[in-house]
Amino acid sequence: MASTSKRWALITSRVACCAYFFLIIFQLPLFRFPCRIGICTTPIEITSSQLIATEILPQVVVKSLLYPGAIANAIVNNKPMPSFHYLLNEFNNFKEVPPTTDLQHLEVLAGSYFSVAGAILGLLNAGRLSLFGMLLLTWGLAKEAVLAKYAVTYPNKALSIYPTMSIAVVFAFLSVRRDVRKLIRHCKAKRIANPSINSRTAMPFHTLNYPSHGLHSLSMHRTLHKTRTNRVLAMPPTSIITRIDESGKHPNKSSGSNTALRSSNPSGSLLNQSNAVGIIGGVSVNSTLTFVTKLVKWSSKDGKDGLPFVLCSDSVLNKELSYHERCSFAPIRTNERLQMDYTSVVGNLWRKRVFLEHSGARCIVMPCHISHSWHDEISKGCSIPVLHVGECVARELKEAKLRPLEAGSLPRVGVLATSATLAAGIYQEKLKNEGFEVVLPDKATMEHTVIPAVDALSRNDIEGARNLLRIALQVLLVRAVNTVILASDDMQELLPRDDPLLRKCIDPMDALARSTIKFAQSTERGP
Repeated sequence: MASTSKRWALITSRVACCAYFFLIIFQLPLFRFPCRIGICTTPIEITSSQLIATEILPQVVVKSLLYPGAIANAIVNNKPMPSFHYLLNEFNNFKEVPPTTDLQHLEVLAGSYFSVAGAILGLLNAGRLSLFGMLLLTWGLAKEAVLAKYAVTYPNKALSIYPTMSIAVVFAFLSVRRDVRKLIRHCKAKRIANPSINSRTAMPFHTLNYPSHGLHSLSMHRTLHKTRTNRVLAMPPTSIITRIDESGKHPNKSSGSNTALRSSNPSGSLLNQSNAVGIIGGVSVNSTLTFVTKLVKWSSKDGKDGLPFVLCSDSVLNKELSYHERCSFAPIRTNERLQMDYTSVVGNLWRKRVFLEHSGARCIVMPCHISHSWHDEISKGCSIPVLHVGECVARELKEAKLRPLEAGSLPRVGVLATSATLAAGIYQEKLKNEGFEVVLPDKATMEHTVIPAVDALSRNDIEGARNLLRIALQVLLVRAVNTVILASDDMQELLPRDDPLLRKCIDPMDALARSTIKFAQSTERGP
């Protein structure tokens, strides 16, 4: 989704910049405003009138600004082409008004300057100058119309704003790529949040390719997903939500939906397949859905059916995990962070593990780096395996038989992640057990690249975060690492797919998905 939003935002911004440039440079009338040369209808005319009066720039520059509009006006009105040499003769006839008069309408004058400058500079690098100029110009014209300031200097001359002014404002807004991208994301989010918009691609999320199975969500949270074939058998929401008690078991009192499930499944388990997978959602719903997509797509190759699964997604848990990750960036003023009580997080994860265990899952996975901080507590006493992402990555790297880049040393693996993930040691110990030397970013790299990159990403400064991430990766690569584990979902989406640095990185959730499929298929075949 991120790459699609970037592409459409770029295209929209480029088109809007060109349209705004032609609208301004060919002087399409936007308003009617009395100025020192008579009646001005475009920002260029107001700007040129001030430049003529003050003689700040050579006349050839002013003529260059006015000439495209003069040509367009001649073509539209079927007049002879104007002469560039005598272009200013008409303007020089209106010098009876003092140049300082324009300063009484400072908002209109400044807005015109910014609008013209934004139109020209926007072709090179789109920014907010055009939008700022149009808003300032609109505000100035509106204020002049309300207060009627111009009537003192220009009696009997009407001021008005044409409908084309709104078109110019829209083009100026759409020329800002960052704002367009936010708008596209917002529209996509609303489209996903409303299943009625497209009933074929937005339907209640449930176990894929298994019509008798539904999504059981602890927080009544509905997630949407598009299947590989767009053929989803959706059950009514009231029949696919199951309540559980604090111990993670089904309550004795059953609703009609639970009765229907039990009648179709006498054993009481939600899933009876030997290759069923239980999934506990993490910080980001999007990253969880990305993992599920890979799990279904990769397991359904060669005509096979996708793995059946039960997904627990809880907005409360999302916020708790996100808060834990944010706290890792806060300055340590006291020992409060060491004394933080994460009992509720562990308890929440544990209850979901128990529910998935009772639902018939044969293994449980957590596509979230932060959740693995409490892997031992969650998996303790579990009757089925709870796969560890660090073990999956270390096992795959071991099978890859990496050779050290420096003679006499072990193969080196870099780990780039947030402070919380690094502090939990999710990957370090597992990699060392497989014979790898682990390279972590030093304190300076964390303080000057990783943490600022996360901050820039929170401010939606994509380019800034991307450049900082590239620096952090280069710092690790110069230390002769074979590959870098990019243990952050946000960082995974920053670099373009064709970026050479991304080829040196691995997504640990890919290894977790492959290990899950391998384990599920082994249980399907039996011992």
